[in-house]
Amino acid sequence: MKKFFKSLLWIGGAAVAAHFGIKAYKRVSGTAKLSQSLPEFLSNVYGELPLLNVNASLGQLNISARFSEEIIEKHDDIENTIREYVADFYPELAKFAINVDILTLDDVDEEPEMDEEEDEE
Repeated sequence: MKKFFKSLLWIGGAAVAAHFGIKAYKRVSGTAKLSQSLPEFLSNVYGELPLLNVNASLGQLNISARFSEEIIEKHDDIENTIREYVADFYPELAKFAINVDILTLDDVDEEPEMDEEEDEE
C-alpha cells in the first residue's frame, strides 16, 4: 500500500510540473510571437513601423511602442489597438496585467556625451 501512494505521489507531482511547464512555455512563446507580429500589425494600421519593446514578467506584460510625433498626434487610439490585438490573437497573454506605453521616437535614450576632459584622461 505504501508503494502505491509513493507511485501516486510521483505521478501527481510529474503531472503538476508538466502542467506548469506547458503554461510557462505558452507564455514565453506567445511573448516571442507577439514581439514579431505586433510591429507588422501596427505598421499596417498606422503606416509606420514602430520601435517596440515587449517584456513579460510573472504577472505583467509591458509593451512600449515608439512612434513619430505625427502618428501619435493623429491617432489617439494606439494603446487600445494594442490591447485589442493582444486580447484577440494572444489570449494566454491577455490574462496578464498589460502596461502599454506610447512614446515618441525623440524619447530614445542616447548615450551620454563624454566631456573632452574625460577623453584625455
